[in-house]
Amino acid sequence: MKIEILNAIDEEVEMCPEAFGGPLNIEEVNQAEDELKVKLPEDFKEFLLRYGSGAAGEAIILGLKEAEFVATPSFVEKSLHFRKVLPKGYENFTAIGIDGAGNPVGFNFPNTEIITFDLNFGGNKIIAESFEEYLEKAIREELNIHF
Repeated sequence: MKIEILNAIDEEVEMCPEAFGGPLNIEEVNQAEDELKVKLPEDFKEFLLRYGSGAAGEAIILGLKEAEFVATPSFVEKSLHFRKVLPKGYENFTAIGIDGAGNPVGFNFPNTEIITFDLNFGGNKIIAESFEEYLEKAIREELNIHF
């Protein structure tokens, strides 16, 4: 991941560590991949290993450990939930966030672009070509998603 993105997130962690869940170990990440039957993008794995979950810029990113100040439920549990309610073709959807309207944000493996799926209107929208770009947009407050 770009050093500028990591530095920006590190600054946020330093200012408010309670907004992050804390680093994961590789075994936890591997177990999540096994449970979801997907290969997580390397940039998302790096985020999980460094920060666990948390508020990066305007985005709230799910992980496996709950942050103290920010609701960050398990991305595994949320992914399994959304796989049940999303239409056919989203059996490998992996949730990395949930917007303020309850819509999932994530990727549909093997694709790695980040999408949001509007549960009311039944359509998806690509919001970033990668998790790294998603973080970059979140830090610059360019996502136009309300969490």
